[in-house]
Amino acid sequence: MRNITIGIIARDDSLNNNAMQIVTKNNLKYLNNKCNYIGLLNYDSSPIDTKILDMCDGIIFQGGSDIHPYHFQILDYCLNNNIPVLGICMGHQIIGLYSIGSTSDKDLTKVEGHNDRNKKHQIKTLPNSFINKTMGKTNLVNTRHDCAIKEINPPFKITALSEDNIIEAIEYIDDNHFVIGVQFHPEDLDNTENIYNLFIKEALKRKKN
Repeated sequence: MRNITIGIIARDDSLNNNAMQIVTKNNLKYLNNKCNYIGLLNYDSSPIDTKILDMCDGIIFQGGSDIHPYHFQILDYCLNNNIPVLGICMGHQIIGLYSIGSTSDKDLTKVEGHNDRNKKHQIKTLPNSFINKTMGKTNLVNTRHDCAIKEINPPFKITALSEDNIIEAIEYIDDNHFVIGVQFHPEDLDNTENIYNLFIKEALKRKKN
């Protein structure tokens, strides 16, 4: 096991009418035995307490349905402190909204035919991108979202598209930043471990002394 700690932003959920914040089991699947991990469960208020973030060598924004102001505060802190970020589905959308200076899901676009647990669709990755290196030129991914990013601004760039031109991956990677967002759910696929391996590799490389 590598000596790095990955923080996973918990998502809102409920059980028996009790509100809770959770980390889904599959979000640990490709992290098991590769690193330590910690669920960030206590971010209901603003401004955020950065003490837990400072313990993390990388942050995962998992999927969900409720976007909160603290999501953008956490992302901004990561960008300003060279903490690698992997955004999944809603996490990907948070990164995209951040790039255009928005904190509102009203700036996302509704998409049809992209929320079917029994369906997969093909994406095409762009050359010279990290997602291309980890997933190849084309790949089948799951179809589980109602909304998508309409646009992004530099220094973020689009690195994968669906056949109907939905933004499926974005990146912002340089010496001081490692941020990847994917619209699909790699934790629920069997051919996406390399995304997590890359994320862990970058977290280890950028680990604070």
